[in-house]
Amino acid sequence: VLEMAQIHPHQYLYFNFLADRKTPEWLRSRYTMDYYSMAWRQGYERILQQAPVAIINMKPQRRGASPRQVSAQVQILPAAARNRFTHDPSRDPDFYLSGNSPRKNLQPDAFAPILHRLKVYNNAIMTVSTPDLSRVDPAVADEYRALHRAATAGKPVARAGGYEVYRRGQRLAWVKDACEPGALMRQFWLALYPADAERLPAHRRKRGYLALGVRGARVDGKCLGAARLPDFALARARLWQRGRWEVEVPL
Repeated sequence: VLEMAQIHPHQYLYFNFLADRKTPEWLRSRYTMDYYSMAWRQGYERILQQAPVAIINMKPQRRGASPRQVSAQVQILPAAARNRFTHDPSRDPDFYLSGNSPRKNLQPDAFAPILHRLKVYNNAIMTVSTPDLSRVDPAVADEYRALHRAATAGKPVARAGGYEVYRRGQRLAWVKDACEPGALMRQFWLALYPADAERLPAHRRKRGYLALGVRGARVDGKCLGAARLPDFALARARLWQRGRWEVEVPL
């Protein structure tokens, strides 16, 4: 009971006292700590602080959502705040809000710049990030520009849908120079097929690949996504945005 009081308002989180709560991200990689995503309210409140006067475009959290249905947690907010959130697929999102669904395979890079991360028991339960570098610290923006230059040095290994895909060491990057509005509304997905199936967790061996979801960022007018590859041999990879484009990447 004392511990529940100490972590209020997140007293509903994972409470198996035999589990490792000291190792960073150990619980999050195995369990859904915040099943109903209640911490998202704090995420929306933080976003309101970041953008105090405008209508805020968010990626919808479920298919078929109406323009005002960004997520159920928005409904908890006061009406004046609630009505500031919308989603317009013809525009890039202003912010990304991520929860803590369990990742029983490889951890993807949190590519879009992180503005705020809420942690309990050394585990992230909610993250606010943005695809817009004008909203972040100039030093952080410069780091992303440097990543763009380094990752895209040399020739692309594949092309599709206006994107050029590059590999540099253990990082895969994909860039679209003519980046139209709305191109970042849909998440990027990267499917990695290990050469040795034993590398896969047992629950993924039947499918034969690891899937990573990656948020994109807009860098100097270009759409950019990136992910760090694992250190074991890969047979092939597929990169896509649902309903838009797909490409096989030789590895």
